[in-house]
Amino acid sequence: MPGCRARQLRLDPVKRERLRWERPKEMHRFVAEDLARRIAASRELFSWRFFRGDCHSHTDHSDGVGTVEETAAMAKAAGLDFQFVTDHWGVTQAPECRKYGLWFGQEPVTEAHHMGILGLDFAFVPKKNFLQDMADAEALGALVFVPHPTGWWPRMVYGPEQTKLLEQLPSPFLMEIVNGANNLVTAIDYTDESAIELWDHLLCQGRIVHAMGNTDAHAPHGIGIVWNGVFAPRCDQPSIMESLRVGANFVSEAPLVHLAVGKTGMGKTVRRRGGPLRVTAVDSRGIELVRLIGDGRKLKEWPVRRNATWNAEVEVPARVQRYLRVEVIASDHRRAFSNPIYFEK
Repeated sequence: MPGCRARQLRLDPVKRERLRWERPKEMHRFVAEDLARRIAASRELFSWRFFRGDCHSHTDHSDGVGTVEETAAMAKAAGLDFQFVTDHWGVTQAPECRKYGLWFGQEPVTEAHHMGILGLDFAFVPKKNFLQDMADAEALGALVFVPHPTGWWPRMVYGPEQTKLLEQLPSPFLMEIVNGANNLVTAIDYTDESAIELWDHLLCQGRIVHAMGNTDAHAPHGIGIVWNGVFAPRCDQPSIMESLRVGANFVSEAPLVHLAVGKTGMGKTVRRRGGPLRVTAVDSRGIELVRLIGDGRKLKEWPVRRNATWNAEVEVPARVQRYLRVEVIASDHRRAFSNPIYFEK
């Protein structure tokens, strides 16, 4: 085409290299800001106060490619109330996290699994015995969770030996059901689907397994694509950690969800079946479907037809023996998961 050379954007090498990093990061900031506006509008329609945050991300203090400052900027753009930086091999990121208003944790590698550790201000050195390392970290006062329990996208898939180890963990424990590693716009992939299947498997065994959803972002671009909605009295680290410890949170890519049986909320055990099951789902962009899961089975589905708010009050299904949980699917297929309500056998 005549004149096409004159129309080409030919940048000097230094500027081109800068744009190769900065321009994609800017585009993902636009996605994060759009989600933040959407969730802010949803909050106006939701009756419960919660704080949004991510408990698992990485920087150039381990195997991440972004800085702590860039992580903080993306967390702000995403409208998150808190962000943990959980680098591998130590807590050298701690001074920068304090400078930029982030919280820090760590993700050491132990036998057959990684460990997410929050609340320690020193590096935890695992003994390479998964069950003992989890117990030791908890004994030090840490909040410990199992990251990516079935592997992470695109290639890491765990085998049955990792599942057997999780079956030996004492209840209650925390586990990621959504891990956004290597994803940039939405978080859920086939490794998350298998993690959700594992979650139901453990719950059906009578285990108490509280769910978390974290980005595992190794670049700031992914911050905000999945998060925990934490029902806590304050947005300080002790309050957030304690609410996560007892399962008082939901996991979301965008929708908001609340589940209760009578006065008993998510993460708690019902000792008597008195009181109705109450479900609330909100998404300012519209909800497509609400699904009730109990004892590993789909019990009910409610088509919502893209309303922004949805409420239901139904009897607790008599055949449920172990737990109930809820999934919400928005009109753009972003999903949210309540933590379970457990039933005393």
